[in-house]
Amino acid sequence: MTRAGEGQLSLFPPDPAPDPLLCWLWLAGTLGAGSQRSGAVLDAFGGAQEAWEARDTDAFAAAAGPAAVQRACLPDNTPEHYRAFARRCAARRIRILPYDDPDYPLAFSRISDMPLVLYCTGDPRWLNEPAAVGMVGTRKPTEYGLRAAEDIGRGLARAGAIIVSGLADGLDSAGHRAAVGENCPTIAVMGVPIDRTYPAANRELRRAIERRGCVISEYPPGTRHKAEHFPVRNRLISGLSLGVVAVECARFSGTMKTIEHAMDQDRDIFAVPGNIDAPRSEGPNWLLRQGARPVTCTQDILEEYWLRFPQKLAQSAPLPPEAAQQRLEQLRS
Repeated sequence: MTRAGEGQLSLFPPDPAPDPLLCWLWLAGTLGAGSQRSGAVLDAFGGAQEAWEARDTDAFAAAAGPAAVQRACLPDNTPEHYRAFARRCAARRIRILPYDDPDYPLAFSRISDMPLVLYCTGDPRWLNEPAAVGMVGTRKPTEYGLRAAEDIGRGLARAGAIIVSGLADGLDSAGHRAAVGENCPTIAVMGVPIDRTYPAANRELRRAIERRGCVISEYPPGTRHKAEHFPVRNRLISGLSLGVVAVECARFSGTMKTIEHAMDQDRDIFAVPGNIDAPRSEGPNWLLRQGARPVTCTQDILEEYWLRFPQKLAQSAPLPPEAAQQRLEQLRS
């Protein structure tokens, strides 16, 4: 590989400075969604245009990796190649949020594998609301889990917290519906391209979320959906959140993968206790043994954040232990 520099010829002819948005689309497409190299490329070059200009250098190869170098050298992979795509997104009211956009979530800048471009429908300003709480759980919850998610979700929404989840069946949807039912914003982080809704039965719920909150994906419209996109997506649910609540899940599950991301990102971990012989409470009960904060009511979460966000969260007195235990028993019954 030839290094571009004084006295050396670049593999590429000099180009006029391309549109910054198109540069970000180029870089995101070159690295690929969920790339572990995003942080390294930003550390090395600072931005997408600088990376574009250095695409034929050893420094780019070291930061981006060999697969990205091969894509970067394809003749039809240029920023200008994305202009028609950007216009199609605008026509479909899909907002493109590159890393340097004011509405891009600041929280993602603190994770090394952040997406360099997000696709958004709805109002992206909620992505930088600080008091966000992730709520995750199984797609096949019990009645107890559904009641717990709805009760906690309503309380969080009423207090001013933003519920973040994945728009999946089961407890993800329950958290979103709790916020929508209170006419409060919520954020759905999808593991499918932004122009799809999965499951399809949640299309109406998605429209309701978009009216007050937003839906985001790192997968551009037209992308082929793959099952492995969902576990990759989970790092973004935790990345947006101050803490993540596990309502019901198996010990080894997609929900627990989200919790692992939250631990790696130094987020708070909360868990809803369940019966010791309940299979869907195996994950939360294990987390409690590892030191997760138990959640028997909304106040158990809010009291962690009231002092940090006094202007965002409505404060009420935490339940005493006896009342909290009674509330948990009511949920179980």
